[in-house]
Amino acid sequence: MEYILEMRDISKSFPGVKALDHVQLKVKPGEVHALMGENGAGKSTLMKILMGIYKKDKGGEILFNGQPYEVSNPKEAMDVGVAMIHQELNPIFDMTVYENIFAGREISKYGLVDKKAEIEAAAKLIQECGLHVSPTDTLRGLTVAQCQLIEIIKAISVDAKVIIMDEPTAAISDREVEILFDHIRRLKEQGVAIIYISHRMNEIFSICDRVTVYRDGQYIGSGETKDLDENQLIKMMVGREIVDVFPKTPADIGEVVFEARNISRSDRKVKDVSISVRRGEILGIGGLVGAGRSELVESIFGMHRMSGGEIYVKGERVQVRSPQDIIKRGVALVTEDRKITGLNLVASINDNIAVVAIRKLLSSGLYSKKKARQAAQEYIEKLKIKTPSVDQIVGDLSGGNQQKVVIAKWLLNDPDIIIMDEPTRGIDVGAKRDIYILIGSLVQQGKSVIMISSEIPELMGVCDRIAVMAEGRLSGEVRREEFSQERIMALASAIQV
Repeated sequence: MEYILEMRDISKSFPGVKALDHVQLKVKPGEVHALMGENGAGKSTLMKILMGIYKKDKGGEILFNGQPYEVSNPKEAMDVGVAMIHQELNPIFDMTVYENIFAGREISKYGLVDKKAEIEAAAKLIQECGLHVSPTDTLRGLTVAQCQLIEIIKAISVDAKVIIMDEPTAAISDREVEILFDHIRRLKEQGVAIIYISHRMNEIFSICDRVTVYRDGQYIGSGETKDLDENQLIKMMVGREIVDVFPKTPADIGEVVFEARNISRSDRKVKDVSISVRRGEILGIGGLVGAGRSELVESIFGMHRMSGGEIYVKGERVQVRSPQDIIKRGVALVTEDRKITGLNLVASINDNIAVVAIRKLLSSGLYSKKKARQAAQEYIEKLKIKTPSVDQIVGDLSGGNQQKVVIAKWLLNDPDIIIMDEPTRGIDVGAKRDIYILIGSLVQQGKSVIMISSEIPELMGVCDRIAVMAEGRLSGEVRREEFSQERIMALASAIQV
């Protein structure tokens, strides 16, 4: 049997959208098979059909182990031997690590859950994964990266023949990525097939054997990664060549417009950190996962109380007791986790974009639906959000298009200082470039941008200056003329250079 999985002539339609149009996928046992394409290309939709989350349209067939395959929910898929790590994590935060790992497939003894056996089995899996948490810890107290690794452990522990990994490295550090890749190599040796969805080109060429590309819901082609290069893949994905991946727009850099001085938090995740940004400047904040970058900007924005420090906007000190205090001063924050803090997933694009800038959408003192729809449509076109209409429910968009809605929501409020926490996380190369161009146009207008990113090439390509954090402290700053990957990585690792 050459293929463990064959998906032939698969289509899927949603109201107003043809998400998949007669696509195919063939996966061999013991291979890592990359799925690539722009956001909205259909990759996650196809995998949700495989997991029984969506039902395919009539026609087409799926074969697993050479036999017809049809499941109606993820539990049935896992029982057959197919597991999935989702791009958007779905952990049960008030349950323990071991309860999350064995949720829905509990170990039983005499008809009761065998808690001791689950804790022992979870401890072994955690140790093998190199994760430093206790099986009895609750997930609410863990980091995003730790929750991601627990989802990976859960999928690995199912003893699946096919494991789907949808952006599995988006929220984990380079060290944790290597641990994941070691697990993938072991699974390959055992004959397990991995379907790997990622926008990170270096990962595709590092770990994947073959690649299949989709564009606008259609199958474009497949090939061995060794026979392809990055430019060929990009052209297959977007239908055109992208020569300048990091377009840098020149802007006049002026006076300091924002300062955070000596910021600290009582939980010690941020320790005496000072940053500033000038008008027309893009300041990057680099560092490893867990360095305190998100915690710093959340404190600045009033989402977490500071134990010490001062905030200045355009030279005036601002008392930040809540986000509203700093929003009024023209500061915006595009948060890292769009699902939890960025969007109302059950509301429309129109309602999500309007929520921050309600005052700008008033007519004679009343909320104007017409103004709101016009504004939403303007940003759909400006940010190239793939949607049939402004009334589309945000939860039905791809992850990358959801991220664009978050950015649109804040831009409509016309802020002067925009903080972006991982703004291109889970976004394809074409959409990333659109966002870089947008950031460039913002600073050309005299606005200032603070951008957190875990991707050093992205920071070096886009930013004028990079502040690097390590273990909650500012370990150094690097000006554009001094940029080097080695220097930034050394500062992120708190190595003296």
